Amino acid sequence: MKDLSELAMTDIGTRNRGDRPWRLVAWSAMLVFCYVLIRNFLYVNAGMLRPNFAEIHKAYDFNLWELPMTLFGVAVFFAALAATWRGRRKGLIWIALLYVFIAVDLLGLRYYVTKVEPQRLVVQHVRLETPKLTQPIRLLHISDIQAGRITDYEVEIFEKIKALSPDLILNTGDLLQVVPPATFASEFPKLLALIKEVNPRLGTYAVYGDTERELYRLHADQLAPLQVLSSRSAQIDTDVGTISLHGLSLYQSKNQLWAARTVDQWLDQCQSSDFRILFGHAPDYALKVVDLPIDLCLAGHTHGGQVRLPWYGSLVIDSEVPKEWARGFRRIGIPYLNVSAGAGSNRFEGLPPLRFNCPTEMTLIELVPLRSIR
Repeated sequence: MKDLSELAMTDIGTRNRGDRPWRLVAWSAMLVFCYVLIRNFLYVNAGMLRPNFAEIHKAYDFNLWELPMTLFGVAVFFAALAATWRGRRKGLIWIALLYVFIAVDLLGLRYYVTKVEPQRLVVQHVRLETPKLTQPIRLLHISDIQAGRITDYEVEIFEKIKALSPDLILNTGDLLQVVPPATFASEFPKLLALIKEVNPRLGTYAVYGDTERELYRLHADQLAPLQVLSSRSAQIDTDVGTISLHGLSLYQSKNQLWAARTVDQWLDQCQSSDFRILFGHAPDYALKVVDLPIDLCLAGHTHGGQVRLPWYGSLVIDSEVPKEWARGFRRIGIPYLNVSAGAGSNRFEGLPPLRFNCPTEMTLIELVPLRSIR
């Protein structure tokens, strides 16, 4: 009986010691999880989703650099335990490898969201029928190039535009967002040279965005062939119909009431037979024009959110429009609305190009005659 008692005590002692590594794993995982949760809560609480781009940058650096480095440290800790805790060496090595795997995945995600998806330019194709044109017109909508400097990627954008052979290009602002040591003076001439290379037969029109205030100082001849419409209209007469354009100022695009005033004046001046296109940098103005006789509205600014989580969508769109309006083509009443997710990425507060589940894009809208119903 004494021998059996000693054997039972030995078994209990051994079992308790064997449980210790797994308790350690559970506690370490819990601590890491709570640490990540608290840090991200602090970023959100500091205004990350308002959006505060400084906090977004901090969250990016923490989750995709500091956190994987921390996990590598945890992996080293468990590898050291494996060297001393011989009875549980195999399990501890597997735990260390698990932390290494998660850390490598996070670094891989950092590379993807910074180097891959921001340059995975997608061309969206839309077909819009209208009784106001007798032959097709190819309209390219591009927005938010926001180049920190002109690189091979920006050259690729304009090569794709050239290959699409549009008849008309409308740009809804934010052409440059220079990152030092680059300057507006060093980069805008390069961008303008690219614009000249692809200038289509019906012209290239734009509105002002948030990031290139230096454009306000330039005269029209310094911008040519780019024609900036800021609270101004333009009429394009073609052999297949007339297109009436109205470009909103930056402030008007973000303020529904101010937009409504200039839009009413424009509609009074153009003909009902004109194909009417209203475009501005931000899409907020669209909330006020859903019942107006406009054929097409264009906007950018939202970048589609840049980061779109599965089953949730965009974390932040910096606009008053419904979240589902922040990207893509849809009917919003009488007009159709296309909000571009942008050909570039926000570089404010030193942010690197950053995208997830929301690649850069531009949209080719084919305006075609309405098919007769027989």
